[in-house]
Amino acid sequence: MFAYLSTLFDFYSRNFLPTPSPPMAPATKTSSYNVVHAGEHLFKVVGHSLFKDSDGRLTSEPFSVGGYDWALVYFPNGDTRIVDGQFRSIFLKLLSASEDGVTASYGFSLQDPASPTTGEKYKCKTSTKFSSSNSGFGGPKFVSKSDLAASGCLNDDCLVIKGTVEIVTTKLIQGRAHDDNDNCVVVPPSDVSEHLQDLLGSNLKADMTVKIGWFKRFQVHGCVLAAHSPVFGALVETKQKNIRIEDMDAKVFEILLHYLYNDSLPDFMKETTEYAINMTQHLLTVANRYAIERLNLMCQSKLSKVIDVNTMGATLAFAEEHSCQQLKACCLEYMVRDGDRLQAIMRTEGFRQLKQNYPHVVSNILDKVIDKL
Repeated sequence: MFAYLSTLFDFYSRNFLPTPSPPMAPATKTSSYNVVHAGEHLFKVVGHSLFKDSDGRLTSEPFSVGGYDWALVYFPNGDTRIVDGQFRSIFLKLLSASEDGVTASYGFSLQDPASPTTGEKYKCKTSTKFSSSNSGFGGPKFVSKSDLAASGCLNDDCLVIKGTVEIVTTKLIQGRAHDDNDNCVVVPPSDVSEHLQDLLGSNLKADMTVKIGWFKRFQVHGCVLAAHSPVFGALVETKQKNIRIEDMDAKVFEILLHYLYNDSLPDFMKETTEYAINMTQHLLTVANRYAIERLNLMCQSKLSKVIDVNTMGATLAFAEEHSCQQLKACCLEYMVRDGDRLQAIMRTEGFRQLKQNYPHVVSNILDKVIDKL
């Protein structure tokens, strides 16, 4: 009886029950979300009356919004190609290359120099698509000369123009298609570094000014600097609004700010050009001074990847001078890994300088060679 029932069940299951389909590859779906990048820039024109007879233009410092560099272009007597000289003209110019173009909402207003964050006048806003071939748009008749004179915005012969830029970008997320057990709310990846980059470029709510030398000024946020560096943190706690740094190149400080606000280095620092390597050495020195450990290791890593026979002596001396133990270890390993290469390095001028200035390092090399035997 049991054998009969077993045979019957087998016949029934093979002929009447549905055959399970082979497993299919999980379906995928693409979702998207919008990211809004917003920033502002205050363009301060000092000695405005000096330009009353000028047909030229004044261009602001570059500022960054949405990964693009921008500038405000002001014509004190109007853009003569468009108006008759009775108006002041202001334009927004895209400085970054963009063949596909970028659509931006932008606006302008006049500010009271005594209180730049309040009292906006002649405020206007519009939207258009910028590209490399059409990079400048704005208001050719922004404000008439008579209206400007009566506005009260020319204080001590100083005019402050505020420019705002807003860009909306769409990002895609590739993922597995939802089933009944999936959460249907799509959470985008973190974009805090993009917001911090916009914050730096726009100078929004900057509470400190860092002066490099006597001419270069950087508007920064003390909390961002303090979050990365205990040395900067100590300066922020003193409530100082202005900090002067005498012995640092302005370009090096710009790269440092890029790291502090983006947690990464600019793209050109990934190159192996002499300029990029030189900047890496300067940046490592700064990272040591301000106790920014991760940046220090990033610089050591880059320098360790570009060592060769001709630069080995100088790189090892640099590592010794700045207490870069991991870079030093990489240099020593590179030298003793190949006997012919070691001999070639020892014949270079850089190695002769190393023996003269750091004889104990040569002793370390000898120890490593003995360990290899």
